[in-house]
Amino acid sequence: MKKVFRGENHGNVVTTASYKCDWKLVHRDEEHKYLSAVEQPLQRTAVPDSIPFPPLLNYFIMLERQQKGEPLDKPPMLPIKSAIIPKQSIQSET
Repeated sequence: MKKVFRGENHGNVVTTASYKCDWKLVHRDEEHKYLSAVEQPLQRTAVPDSIPFPPLLNYFIMLERQQKGEPLDKPPMLPIKSAIIPKQSIQSET
């Protein structure tokens, strides 16, 4: 069975357990539809390193900055950590 997770092809794997709803029995008359289907890889989207805070939290952060006398020229940004783990770090741990 070919394993595809989040658009990345992981090749053929042996499955030891699964649920019935994961499988579909295809009639011989419909085989050509599935065998002739062309795989189109998903396009990767660029994710920003940070996003603006929600409006109310942004207001309180700006109010706190004003009370401390800090500059108010840039709005505060919330840093985003990536949940993607590089394959190199996974292999080096084992």
